[in-house]
Amino acid sequence: MISVFYVRKQIAEAIALRDKAPLWEIVGLTPEQAEDPAAMVTADAYHALLEAIAASEWPDPRFHMRVCAGMACEQFGAFGLAFKSAPTLRHAFERMWRYTRLHNRVSTFAFTDRDGAFCWTHDKPRTDRLGAMLSNEAALATTLTLCRETTTPGLTPLRVQLAHEREGSIDSLVQHFGVVPVFGAEIDGMQFSGVDIDRPTAVGDPAIWRFFTDHLDSALPDAAEPPLEQKVVEEIAKLLSGGVPHLSDIAASLAMGPRTLQRRLSDRGRTYQALVDEARRQLAQQLVSGSRYTLSEIAFLTGFSEQSAFTRAFKRWSGQTPGAYRMASQPGG
Repeated sequence: MISVFYVRKQIAEAIALRDKAPLWEIVGLTPEQAEDPAAMVTADAYHALLEAIAASEWPDPRFHMRVCAGMACEQFGAFGLAFKSAPTLRHAFERMWRYTRLHNRVSTFAFTDRDGAFCWTHDKPRTDRLGAMLSNEAALATTLTLCRETTTPGLTPLRVQLAHEREGSIDSLVQHFGVVPVFGAEIDGMQFSGVDIDRPTAVGDPAIWRFFTDHLDSALPDAAEPPLEQKVVEEIAKLLSGGVPHLSDIAASLAMGPRTLQRRLSDRGRTYQALVDEARRQLAQQLVSGSRYTLSEIAFLTGFSEQSAFTRAFKRWSGQTPGAYRMASQPGG
């Protein structure tokens, strides 16, 4: 399944088509239904959409690169925040690899160091559909856009390779990547110089990086099984920047029904709302004491729509205002 977020982006860039109604029919949604951030479409429908837009620009499809060039870390919620706050690009790619181990059972991501170059690869089931090829190109292009936001707009990979062969112009790919992609490779991927991959990022924040790393590591398959309460808090924390998640969303991420989750928490003497509060408290205290984010930004990242509500909650948790807590946590405070 593909998030409707990508559908909206692609249709918005279908500038050669005045009438967008047929595109919405392809994915089986109305523009109003596509405003639901939880809405999804099948991979087949998404690929058909890309093929329809490509036909309107053929033989020089550029729409998917325009979409990728306009992406930003903040549009990817907690994952984007973790990527952007990574101390180096190496850490950011490590985050992507670990995250997909938990939430993506189709694609396989890996990275290696080879002859002084950092190699990041993306592997998933092969198909001859043009839509799937364009989607694969967009996956690499979006990754590079996020890397550029994290480091410098001029970041250029040493090599870009794609497993498929494609007809039509690739000028938009060359323009976006800064190099001519190699087609017919064994696997999709990009290579970066060791210097670029290990250079400190522009806004890297070790405190928030550690927070997400700690929570993610505890949920990795090779880690000891954490208590249910801890798993719920971790899943809530990942989604807070998009608002407080519904219990049903957390239950789905834990592969159980909402009633089952509610019953199991009740058996342990816990409530979902109490765990939401705990996730907010943990993340808020980490960010206030150990990051450079403003208090209004932290309020947003912990799921509050107003800073005043965040301040009241923080004082209840800590007995201090966020400002006083931050000052006391500083060296010599």
